[in-house]
This record gives sequence, C-alpha cells and structure tokens, in this order.
Amino acid sequence: MVPQEPVALQTANREPLTARGTAFIETFGCQMNVLDSELAGATLSEVGFNVKAANASGRGMGEADVIMVNTCSVREHAEQKAYSFLGRAYRLKKQNPELVIAVLGCMAQKEGALIFKRAPYVDIVAGTQHFTKIDEYVARVKSKRERILAIGRDDEVVSAKRYRIRDGRHSLQVAVMRGCDHHCTFCVVPNTRGMEQSKPFDDVVKECEILVGGGAREITLLGQNIDSYGKRLTPRRTLAELLHAVAKVPGLDRLRFITSHPADLKPELFNAFKEIPNLMPYLHFPAQSGSDRILRAMRRGYTFDDYMRLVDKAREACPEIGLAGDTIVGFPTETDTDFERTLELHRRAEYQNAFVFTYSHREFTPAEKMELKDDVPEHVKNERVNELLRVQREVSERVLARHVGKTMPVLFDRKDPATDPVLRVSESTEAGFAAKHEARITKHGLSGRSPQNLPVHVNAGRDLTGEIAEVRITRATGLALYGELC
Repeated sequence: MVPQEPVALQTANREPLTARGTAFIETFGCQMNVLDSELAGATLSEVGFNVKAANASGRGMGEADVIMVNTCSVREHAEQKAYSFLGRAYRLKKQNPELVIAVLGCMAQKEGALIFKRAPYVDIVAGTQHFTKIDEYVARVKSKRERILAIGRDDEVVSAKRYRIRDGRHSLQVAVMRGCDHHCTFCVVPNTRGMEQSKPFDDVVKECEILVGGGAREITLLGQNIDSYGKRLTPRRTLAELLHAVAKVPGLDRLRFITSHPADLKPELFNAFKEIPNLMPYLHFPAQSGSDRILRAMRRGYTFDDYMRLVDKAREACPEIGLAGDTIVGFPTETDTDFERTLELHRRAEYQNAFVFTYSHREFTPAEKMELKDDVPEHVKNERVNELLRVQREVSERVLARHVGKTMPVLFDRKDPATDPVLRVSESTEAGFAAKHEARITKHGLSGRSPQNLPVHVNAGRDLTGEIAEVRITRATGLALYGELC
C-alpha cells in the first residue's frame, strides 16, 4: 500500500467496522497503559475481533489482521523498544500488505506525524485520548486506505461498556483521573496526557458496581496524580470521598489506589486507612530523590523532611501499611552527596519495593526548555543505580521478612500480566517488571496478593481462582512471600 498523507480525524466521524479477524497488542509503560490496552482491546473485541497478547519478538503473529503497540514516553528506552517492535511488525506487513499497524498512547501523542516519517508502514497513530476509537480507525484504513492521525485533545476516553475483555478476572483497575498539572522538570506526562481531568464521581462508582457485579473482588483506582482527584469537578469532590463511596459497593472485598504525589497527600487520606475496612494497607508515593537540592530542581514541591513526615503519618494511621516508591538516579548536577541522601531515604522509608531508574533526558519536558544538561556520566549513573538496588534489596528483604510467621488473607486472581491471553506488558517497564516476577513464581504453584500488594506464592491442591484464602507465611525473599494454606 502506497503511504498516503495521514488524515486527522474529527470525533464526529464514525466508521462502522464490519471486518473480523485477529488483533494483537503489545504494551509498554505504567499501569495506566495496561488499563488503556485493555480498553483498546475491548473496543475491537466488541466488534468481533479475537484479541491476543503480542509476542515482543513477533513470533506467533503471522495470523494478525491488526497489530497495536501501546507506547510509553517517560524514558527513551521504552520508545526504542516500541520502534524495535514496529520493525518486527513491518516484516509481517511485507508478507501481508492488508495488515493494519497502529501506534497508541504516549509516544503517539508526543511524536504525532513524526512516527509516519520514521515508520512509513504504520497506518494509525492514536494518542492518549483516542485509543477507544481504534475500531473506527481500523475500519477507515481497511475501507478507504487512509492513514489515521488522531492526537487532538478534543475528546474524553470512553470506558463505558468496555468490560468484555476483563470478564473472569477478580482484580481490576478503574481510571478515575488522567493527566497531571505538576510539570516536574523530568516528566512528559503533562505533554502526553494533558491537564488533570477527573471522571465524574457517580460514573466511577457506577463502573465499580458493574465490575463487582461481574465478579471483581478487588478494584484499584488509577490516576497519574490521584490525590488531585475532583479538582475540576462541580461540585468539588476529593479522593477520600471517592474511596468512601466505592468502598460501599456491595460485594467489593478490596480497594486500592495509585499513584500518589507527596506534595498533594491530604491528612484525610491517611484517615481513610483507619475508617475504611476494605481499603488495603498499601501506598505508592514516589519520592524520586532524597536530596532537597535535586527535589527543588525537579520541582517536586517538598523536602526530605516533608516526605519522611508523610511516611510517619502513614505508619501512624496504618501500622501494617506497605510503602512503595520510585527513584530517579543521575538527575542533572546530582553529586555523590545528593546520592547519599537518596540512599538514606530508602533506608529510612523502608519501602517494601521500589522502582529505580536512571535519568533520561526527554523532549517536551521542562528540563529541555530550561536547557538542563544531562551531565552525570553514564558509568556514574550505572554505578549509583547498582548501589541503590543493592541497598533496596537489603531493605526489601528485611521488610518482607517481618511477615514470616503471620497469617494473612490472600486474593488469588486468574490474571498473570506476563501470560494473560489478551494482555502482556514489556518487562522493561514498571508493570512488566512485576509481571516477569509473577510469571516466575506462578510456574511453581498459585500466586496471589497480600493486603500490602505483595506477591504470595503457595502450593495448593485445588484451584483458588477468585478466592480469598488465609495463608500462613513461612518464607520471604526481597521480592515475594511464600506460605501454606491454613
């Protein structure tokens, strides 16, 4: 097919999709991307497509009618892997010119038409507010031979009735807000996801009711900066109010939320852990650095001491809470002294787990406009990352060991992100790291989640899918708990 100039779609244009076939999707990025892939896949599933997880190597996709890659732009490595995957998809397209290739998500939003120049075989580039229209876009490509560019911010993500792909699972996610207003200097999210937009309060509760009615026992509320939920709603609502409302959905056993921004955490949120019995004791709130100087350069809006006060308040409100964080190593001008403060943060915060990344200079971030020079040598970044990972491994082993001998309720869910027949995530990303580990332990028995969101591995003589069972913890590593059914 000779490449045509991409058509920028207007949201009013709808093209019914009559073709059927097999669609594959590969996902890079955070848990919001994982959910977005579910919704995109559900959109095609509803019109008759058989949606499957893509294989990162491209193997097994020879039958594909549609190949989608949902992309991340937070770090350069994720974009490189996306283009590498597209190259493998191109080899399949040379064998089958009718194959439709689509790029979705954050990289699509950021790069736009540049993707067509770098990968002229791509048919669809759909940004962060358009992936639930993938059925329309595929229809236009097939019927009119058009190339589609859809990156405007003139629409809202549609999630209503997008549940078929999630049937049979017992731990599900609901996006309650998207975007971020913070403009941290290292971050592309405000550019790729836009300003904060909250889903209407009653719509969130209704969606949770539908999912629980369909068999979900655990709901995780998602947002890039979930503490700011409700900011632009009329009347103004808060995350704490939403948690109280969702927690009352009949049949909901467990409730979680991610991700929190330390500058926006409110005291009432800590009270929610005391007041809501089915709110699980888990809090993910990335510090990014332990150095006050680096935190100011990052525009994070708090200090080391501010952050540690939040840690203390969280543990005071909920002594059994599990804390998780994210850290960037090698931010411009970071010195050995700055890095030592980050090591100290990890030791004192006692994260049960943390995701550690090297700084990656990104286009369309405040750092680029400020001309912050990426001046920490790569070998220094690598040395610091390895040291921080060593320290965090020691911390994780110590924290998880405290669970040995305890009995805890564990939810056993069918979904394993690494082997799910519909959804798979790249193991180079946050969600993929967890998926890779989960696949490893699932090979030897059943895998579930503790109240603190820790993987729990047991050997059981029966299928516990969808059940919450009491497990006595007998062993711990820095990555997971192991136990026996009571």
